Amino acid sequence: MERQEQLFQLDKSIKTMRILWIINDVLPDFHPFVVGTPTTSGSWIAPLFYALKNQSELTMGSVTPILDGMEQKINIDNISYYAIRINEKENISNMNKSLAEKYLSVINDFKPDIIHIHGTEHNFGLLRKYVSPRIPIVCSIQSIIVPYRDYMKKSAATLKLSKYRSVKNRLGRGGINNALRRWNKYSSVEKEIFKINKYFIGRTSWDKNQLQILNPNTLYFHGEELLRSPFYDTQWDLNQCERHRIFVSSALHPIKGFHILLKAVAFLKDDFPDIKIVAPLPSINMKSSKIKDWMIGEDYSNFLKRLIIKYDLEDNIIMRDSLSAYEMAKEFRKAHLFVLPSLIENSPNSLGESMLVGTPAVVSIMGGITSIVSDNESALLFPSGDSYSLAFQIGRLFSNDILALKLSKNARQIALRRHDVKQTSEQYCHIYEDIIKQHNESIRNIP
Repeated sequence: MERQEQLFQLDKSIKTMRILWIINDVLPDFHPFVVGTPTTSGSWIAPLFYALKNQSELTMGSVTPILDGMEQKINIDNISYYAIRINEKENISNMNKSLAEKYLSVINDFKPDIIHIHGTEHNFGLLRKYVSPRIPIVCSIQSIIVPYRDYMKKSAATLKLSKYRSVKNRLGRGGINNALRRWNKYSSVEKEIFKINKYFIGRTSWDKNQLQILNPNTLYFHGEELLRSPFYDTQWDLNQCERHRIFVSSALHPIKGFHILLKAVAFLKDDFPDIKIVAPLPSINMKSSKIKDWMIGEDYSNFLKRLIIKYDLEDNIIMRDSLSAYEMAKEFRKAHLFVLPSLIENSPNSLGESMLVGTPAVVSIMGGITSIVSDNESALLFPSGDSYSLAFQIGRLFSNDILALKLSKNARQIALRRHDVKQTSEQYCHIYEDIIKQHNESIRNIP
């Protein structure tokens, strides 16, 4: 009887759950009020947050560290938004007591039933050392720095990027070596986050496997993403796309594999002379002088520029600045196909966006990709780093409308189910409820 009474009390206590998100980016409704240097929300953070806000059993709050900001709290539409002040390095170093106390002040004010930390690439997960053990913390896995760093290191060495380092890079500003130094320094922080936390949310077999190696005593929950509204509202049409036009959503780091695509397009140019690549490449100026590139350019951008010249692709590339969600959706719709040539990814938003729009995709086999698409069914796959196989798969899609239509239809159907707002919102409600129940059971005897 006493046991049944305890369970009744437990169920009653979590009918309404107070959920506090800790995120690196500012949510849109809070953005106009923030003092300091805010960043806008990550591409899947805001859609999920506002979908959960509409769940009657949840009360939502968020806290974001702001560079040179100030401590703030604003209530908007029944949501509590918090900001704390940080300096430039506090997010990517070991958390000190002073920083932890800023988060604890928010936590004590909001009184969450569970804290949801987004990403292990920042030190938020170290709060487990400071927060009361009675409050469960769950960490969402986005990328994982240690394997990403290893791929970056290998690609930088293979491509001999040291030859393309500018004076600016050699002085420690920008460049691949600077990124590697930051990741090397942060890797011990990330390892500790995986070590001291128990609950994690992921989406692929790759992140689940990585987690099991880093800490086999964790509990893993599967949680999907929601995407931005323009991708739900846009649909690819073979009859309205521009033939032989390829869209790439990210290109400015070696692990994104843009150099692999350039080589593949060089192979295809004789058969498809009108082939085009559209990519956000704001740091590349084909008209800048060699002296300027050598002084202030970025090493990988300098390398890409030389590769474009070597393969005579200047007329085959359309360079864009950073794109908004609406602009990206337009590019997906206009392209004949989307290419993801990365050397490592977990569950890239760009692939989900491509699938949701229905743009046929050619994707490298790496990381969590095989948890997202199947070869010849929802995408065409090629071995990571293999420009010859990539060229072959692109050529297949350019030449086979039946195949393109099949991939488009299947990918869109899968994406509409995977990124369904109602189902994903309910999924996270269940995750929170399960964690709170399990955690309350596990700490019942803690004094």
